[in-house]
Order: sequence, then C-alpha cells, then structure tokens
Amino acid sequence: MKRDFDIKKLREIKSYRGIRHALKQPVRGQRTRSHFRKKGRAMGVKKK
Repeated sequence: MKRDFDIKKLREIKSYRGIRHALKQPVRGQRTRSHFRKKGRAMGVKKK
C-alpha cells in the first residue's frame, strides 16, 4: 500500500519516474527496444 502511494506521488509531481510508471515502461534504465513489449499492448517492430 505504501508503494502505491509513493508511485502516485511520483505521478502527481510529474517526475521522470512517475511518467515512466504512467506509460508502463521500465523505470530503472533498462533498454526498451527488444523487451517490455508485452505489457497489455500489441506492438510490431518498425524498420528504419
């Protein structure tokens, strides 16, 4: 419960971590090109 309040506070003050939580992206600096694609969304790979 405390963690939920902490995350909510981060979102309210619009910190970097709060924005990443809101977008359901990794918060701690992981790479996002090949991982984190499954979180509730269908995504394809874009070619350059």
